[in-house]
Amino acid sequence: LNVDVVGLSGLITPSLDEMIFVAKQAKKIGLNIPILIGGATTSKMHTAVKIAPQFFSPEHPVIHVLDASRSVGVVTNLINKDADFVQEVQEEYAEIREEYYAGLEERKYATFPQAIKKKYTIDFDKKPPVKPNFVGTKVISDVSVKDVLPFIDWNPFFQTWELRGRYPNRGYPKIFNDENVGKEAKIVYDEAQEMLADIIKDESMTLKGVIGIFPANRTEHGEDVEIFDNDDRKKVKATFCMLRQQAEKDDEPYFSQADFIAPKGHADYMGMFAVSCFGTDQLVAKFKADNDPHREIQAQAL
Repeated sequence: LNVDVVGLSGLITPSLDEMIFVAKQAKKIGLNIPILIGGATTSKMHTAVKIAPQFFSPEHPVIHVLDASRSVGVVTNLINKDADFVQEVQEEYAEIREEYYAGLEERKYATFPQAIKKKYTIDFDKKPPVKPNFVGTKVISDVSVKDVLPFIDWNPFFQTWELRGRYPNRGYPKIFNDENVGKEAKIVYDEAQEMLADIIKDESMTLKGVIGIFPANRTEHGEDVEIFDNDDRKKVKATFCMLRQQAEKDDEPYFSQADFIAPKGHADYMGMFAVSCFGTDQLVAKFKADNDPHREIQAQAL
């Protein structure tokens, strides 16, 4: 192949296994080209633990790139044969793998039957479920961006920019004190405040949510929850297959969300919600048309 870099993009979960296969085949045929990993389902952890060991070397590294716009800097370093950059990534991935496998060694698991025997139990005769003040769905559309400003968790925002402070300066607002990333973190944060002010002023982003409360009961075997069409509980609308904890404990029960839903014979309910921000795609398209990738990423990060 007469190319400088190969890029693999994973948008769905099966892509992760396919990337491992591609890396193995690349090594098998003696490919001497760096591989970039990106896409919605990928992560630095998966790349370091599962993909990099199949192919990574100083001559042809495997590098996870969080966002397509970041690939420019990574590719530049690779084309310029920046050995220090590659070594830094290789050492970081080695540390990630070491932490990952150390964590696995420390974990012990109960079998599923053992976990069920020690499940959490509630006496629903003594503590009957409370009927909610409405059943069904309700849309919430009267909350503005300005209303949620005090509740924003800024840590994912800095993670988008790959800015991570070192202890004790991890997380917002201590990250501003970090000697390595503090200055850059303050710059992108201040820029975000300016963009938020514009968003609030012109209402270019809006918030909507929906909550749903539905009749529900635990199944007879106690591991799943059935959602019903209405309170006569005759027609099952959906079944949620819940997971049960299995990491070994001493005297604590092994919890499942199903434990908190009453069995049939009790009128119990299950609630759920979804929230989203609308207008981001249009704002991103505007910045893209203006050839402003920095503000494009900023809008997506917000």
